Amino acid sequence: MSESTSLKNQLRAASGEQACDLLLENATIVDVYTCTTFQGNIAITDGMIVGIGAYTNGKQVVDVKGKWICPGLLDGHVHIESGMVRPEELAKVLIPRGITTIIADPHEIANVGGTDAVRYMIEASKNIPLDIKMMIPSSVPAAWFEENGATLSSHDVDVLLQEGNVYGLGEVMDYPAVCSGDDEMLRKISLAKTAGCPIDGHGSGLGEKALNAYRVVGIENDHEAITGEEALERVRKGFYVLMREGTATRDMEAILPAVTPFNSRRFAFATDDKHLDDLIEEGSIDFSVRKAIELGLNPLQAIQLGSLNTAECFQLQDRGAIAPGKKATFLVLNDLNTFEVNSVYVEGEKVAENGNLLTSLRPNIEVPSQLLNSVRVKPFTKQDLQLPLKNSNEATIIEASLTSIVTKKVVEKVEIENNCFKPNKNQLKLVVMERHHQKGTIGVGICKGIPIQRGAIVSTVAHDSHNIIACGVDDDSLYHALNHIVDIGGGMAVVDGDRVLATLPLAIGGLMSTQPASQVKWALNQLQGALTEIGYQEKVDPFLTLAFLALPVIPSIKLTSKGLFDVEAFTFIDQ
Repeated sequence: MSESTSLKNQLRAASGEQACDLLLENATIVDVYTCTTFQGNIAITDGMIVGIGAYTNGKQVVDVKGKWICPGLLDGHVHIESGMVRPEELAKVLIPRGITTIIADPHEIANVGGTDAVRYMIEASKNIPLDIKMMIPSSVPAAWFEENGATLSSHDVDVLLQEGNVYGLGEVMDYPAVCSGDDEMLRKISLAKTAGCPIDGHGSGLGEKALNAYRVVGIENDHEAITGEEALERVRKGFYVLMREGTATRDMEAILPAVTPFNSRRFAFATDDKHLDDLIEEGSIDFSVRKAIELGLNPLQAIQLGSLNTAECFQLQDRGAIAPGKKATFLVLNDLNTFEVNSVYVEGEKVAENGNLLTSLRPNIEVPSQLLNSVRVKPFTKQDLQLPLKNSNEATIIEASLTSIVTKKVVEKVEIENNCFKPNKNQLKLVVMERHHQKGTIGVGICKGIPIQRGAIVSTVAHDSHNIIACGVDDDSLYHALNHIVDIGGGMAVVDGDRVLATLPLAIGGLMSTQPASQVKWALNQLQGALTEIGYQEKVDPFLTLAFLALPVIPSIKLTSKGLFDVEAFTFIDQ
C-alpha cells in the first residue's frame, strides 16, 4: 500500500466515513501532554491512531473498560551488548514489559569488530517488534591510547550515515577531544549535525566549562549525572537528563528530588548497561517507571518521562503519546500505580499479553565469523601477572563501589612478597590483558570494594575496549581464570584455584551469547551461585562493577592493558 493510499484510509477513518481497523472502547487514556486521564474510544487504522472520541465503527473492537491506555515506553540510552544476548533475543525480553523503542549505541561490539560489527547489529535489529534506533559509536576507542579491537573514524561515520540505516551519533565519550577541538571528533559531530541526527552526550565528571563545550558542539542529552545538582546544572544548559537505572549504576534516587513540575519535561529514563538477569527479574524502563512512582513521583508524570520526554529528546515525533497522528504503539495497563502491563500493541497489532510474546520472530541474523573468533592473546606466564612496587609498602589502589561506576583513588599500605604486591581478600589483584591483536600487554593493579573472599572472577566484558579483565585473591586463581576465558573464546567465569566453578560463554565478540535468553539466564544464575562459593554475599552483580574498572573516561582511576590511569589528571600512574 502506498503512503498516499494509507493516508487517505486514515483520513476516512478519522472522519468516520469508514470503519477503522481497530477500535478500543471505554478506554481510560493517559494524556502525557497534560498528565491527566480521560475517557474515550481510540480509532486505529494502518497502525496509526486516527482519532479519539465517540467512534463506534471498527473492524475489530476491543473493550478495555477498567484498563488504562498509555504510550509504549522508550529507553533513551542502552547498550544491547550489556544484556548479553543478540538483539532478536532482547526483543523477546523487553516487548512483553512494554518497552517498544530503544536508542541503542553498539560501541561495545564496535570496539571489538569495527564497522562490520555495527552493520551486524543494524541487520539483527531489523524487522522485529522492538524498534531499535541504532546510533553510530562516536568514540571508538574511548580514548586514543586504548588497545581495543578496531577504530571508527570520521570516514566510517560518514559512510554509515550515507548507508541510511543509523539514527544518530552515539555517546561522545572522548571529552578531551571535544574540549580541545580535535578535528576528527569535530568532523564526526559535524556530519551528524548536517544529517539532522541527534547526538548523545557522556559528561561524566565534567565541570561547568566542559559542559558548555558539549552544548556548543550540539550534544543534546547526558546520562552521566549522578546527583540532583549535576542534573540541574545540565538542565540549565539545555541538556535532556536521562536518569539511569542499570545494574551497577542506579542514579534515580539521587536525581529524582531535583525533578519538579516546572522542569520535568527535560528528564527521561535510560538503562545504559543492564544485565539480562536484572532485565528479566525486575525490568527495564518499566522498572524505572515503577521505581519513580515508589519514590513519590506522580504515576502520570513517571509515564511521561518514560515515553513523551524520550521521544521528543530523540526527535521521534511519531510516538510517545496517545494522540491522533501517532503510531498505535501502546500499553494496556491493569493498574496505574503499580504499572502492571496487561498487553502490548505495536502499530495496532497485539504482540504481547500477560508477560508473554504472542508473535513469532524471524530467524536470527548470521553472525560474522570474525566476531566468533575475537579472543586472541599472546602466550603468558604466571610471572607476567606480578606487580613490582618501587615504594615497598605503599601503593595506589582503585576503590570500587558496587553501585557506581565512579571509583576513588586511595593510597594504602599493602602486603609485599619478593618485592611484589601480594593480594588478599581486602586488596585484590586486578589484571587487564590485551586480547584483540596479541600484543602481549598486561596491566596489573590493586582494587578493593569487590568483596570476594577467595578465588577470582574473570570476563571479556571490560568497557570499552573489552580486553580480558580479572580480579582475585591469589595468583593461581587469576592465572587459571585468564587461561579458561581464552580457551572458551570469551565470556565470564568464577574460578577457585584450578577449579572453574561456573562459566558463561559469550561467543559473539566476547560480549553476547548465541544462546536463547532462557539459557543465558540459567548460566547467570550458575555464576551467582558460584560467587557465593567464593564468599561473595552482596546482591549487586560484581561482574558489571568489574567491567567498568577498565574504562578510562569515568572518574577517577582505572586500569587499562597499559597500566593504572588517573582519569582526572588524564595520565598514567607509575607505581
